[in-house]
Amino acid sequence: EHGVYNAKNWNNNPGQLQSERAQVEAYCKHNAEIYQSTITGKSVPPQVKLSSVTHDDGRHPAVLMCSAYDFYPQRIQISWMRDGILVKSDVTSTEEMPNGD
Repeated sequence: EHGVYNAKNWNNNPGQLQSERAQVEAYCKHNAEIYQSTITGKSVPPQVKLSSVTHDDGRHPAVLMCSAYDFYPQRIQISWMRDGILVKSDVTSTEEMPNGD
């Protein structure tokens, strides 16, 4: 109710509307452009860890595991190469972990 009351008062006060529009132009849009350019132009390369993992049951051979951490932006592609050729068979991947890595 209080918000509706304020909206009616502001909408019926041309001086208030003009002041709010001026603030949007002078402050909000200007700062939004600065913040946007500061954020979108940045990236952080991933920290990569390669390890050999053996299964607990001991029946399966060890596998190579590649993990990537602390990168920005979120999109990343990890590929396995053997002698410079992309390996497509016997490769599995997991989804992003809950902590964002």
